[in-house]
Amino acid sequence: MLFPTEVAMYRPFPLLLVVCSSLSSSLAFAHGGQILEQLPCPVEEPMGLAACDNNLFISDMATRSIVRFDPCTAQILERIPAQGFLPTGIACSQGTLFLADRRQDFMARMRLGKNDHPSPIPYYERWATGLVHDGQSLWVVDARSAKLHRIDPVDGTTIESFDAPDKHPTGIAFDGRMLWVADHGKDSLYRVDPSDGKVVTILPSPGPYPSALAMHQGSLWVADYQSQQLFRVSLPHDEPYLEDMPRRVRVSYEVVYRVRGTGAVTHLRAALAVPEELPGQHLLDKVTFEPQPTRMTMDRWGQPIALFEREELKAGTTFSIRWTGDFLLYRVRFPIDPDRVRGATLPAQLDAYLQDDKKYDLGAQSLARLVEEVTHGKTSYYDRARAIYEHLARVIKYDRSGGWNNAATVLARGTGSCSEYTFALVGMLRRAGIPARYAGAVSERGDEASFDDVYHRWAEAYMPGYGWVPMDANAGFGETPAGKAEYFGGRSNRHVVTTRGGGASEWLDWTYNNHTMYEVQGDATLEEQSLARYRPLADTNKDPVLASAPRVNVPRLTEPIVDPPAKPTQSTSFSGDPWMAAIALLLAAGFGIAVGRGFRTIP
Repeated sequence: MLFPTEVAMYRPFPLLLVVCSSLSSSLAFAHGGQILEQLPCPVEEPMGLAACDNNLFISDMATRSIVRFDPCTAQILERIPAQGFLPTGIACSQGTLFLADRRQDFMARMRLGKNDHPSPIPYYERWATGLVHDGQSLWVVDARSAKLHRIDPVDGTTIESFDAPDKHPTGIAFDGRMLWVADHGKDSLYRVDPSDGKVVTILPSPGPYPSALAMHQGSLWVADYQSQQLFRVSLPHDEPYLEDMPRRVRVSYEVVYRVRGTGAVTHLRAALAVPEELPGQHLLDKVTFEPQPTRMTMDRWGQPIALFEREELKAGTTFSIRWTGDFLLYRVRFPIDPDRVRGATLPAQLDAYLQDDKKYDLGAQSLARLVEEVTHGKTSYYDRARAIYEHLARVIKYDRSGGWNNAATVLARGTGSCSEYTFALVGMLRRAGIPARYAGAVSERGDEASFDDVYHRWAEAYMPGYGWVPMDANAGFGETPAGKAEYFGGRSNRHVVTTRGGGASEWLDWTYNNHTMYEVQGDATLEEQSLARYRPLADTNKDPVLASAPRVNVPRLTEPIVDPPAKPTQSTSFSGDPWMAAIALLLAAGFGIAVGRGFRTIP
């Protein structure tokens, strides 16, 4: 396990130039959302941010001015009075600044280095907050209506509008293909497809109130209103997934059996699914059992099974089995780049996850017609999976009744439990040619110390370049674009995954967590009750390991069908590279750590 370090250096001017240069090459070591650079914000209330000619322009609501700032020397180069009282968004295009004000119905334009400026352009929407130019159009964050507007940079006409990712949008930036939008309510940075407004990636904000964004030299700059800090963070590159929001828990899963009547239960075989190391789920110690299993085995999907066998249980007998484990859990997010998926191909050995089974009913004509309709015109795995996921989340309502019906029945009925959501989603994905399976879990229910007797199941789809990606349509009913996207490639830190399977299992059948097989002799009834218990472990805020999130793990992208998955390995980021740390120390020693102004933190 990595222990990311924090290197703090005073920055005299000569040293700063070297550090700025070396940081530009650190992107090769960085993961999406990693803080590459941090320095005090040069203004008190940053509201807008734009990059132009190697400088940053920052609007300051406190002094009602626009500041031109050199991020390498940390020098304020110029302060320009703003026209209004509430300067917000700034955009730059071909030497012209576009300046928004929250209370004005126009946007000023200013030619850099000139005394004459173009006339303002009208603004027809609500509170203009963030502002960016994508080379053709202006994009404006409407903070009052929580909208993104694409407007004509000449006459201000609104060309199209999308819902903002969430309800409290602030800054906006453009990386050449995608928009990035900050939300201070969710402390998140969202990558947004400008063609349809869909959220495709979610990163944690580096500060508690991201108020302004700008792209500069391949990195995303974030100004934070609350901490008054300026951050340079990396965009997602090749990392399959990110982990953050860590927590330690002790979880147990128990099944209690009781035999009623006058006869006996014979040839009992009780199978417990055993949790493994997964993205976002790390074992702090070995899982223990009470009593010891008769033997350990594995089903056709590679799922580890603890098997408990009893030849005879007479009437009146009570018998229980249990596993207990200590886990380090993270929220998991796959920062999926649709273009990366579109350009990739599926690995071999995934045919088993495309085949039919009784809960999927791939031969049903109604299922075939629906998949064709929903995925019409979609050519990539990502586009088809996203369309299916969003359709299912929209048309199925949660209802736990009627057992576990197959995909076609659930879709016709319009209601389903989490398992039925999953069967429908796996069935539609497989029908569309996308390998899919399910995951089962025991879940925390509300409080940190809680119990679960309902449990949860969701689908996973194989995305080339990323591996098995969680897709929980049952949780994908959010009102906002961010809410709809959160569980397409995301999983919370309140589940312990026990089971992963592609269909019927010889030991678990279609259940998850546990399954029991037995025979009855005479007048006997076997009663069964399962229960999972959650308990928080040590104070995670004091744990140096947990203070390092988000961290990056790299899983095996081609998982075997039978062999158990290998432990994820960890990629080394810039912050944990001993070679880079040694260079930093030599530089500090050479130039003198006590000279200069301010400091820079490189986590």
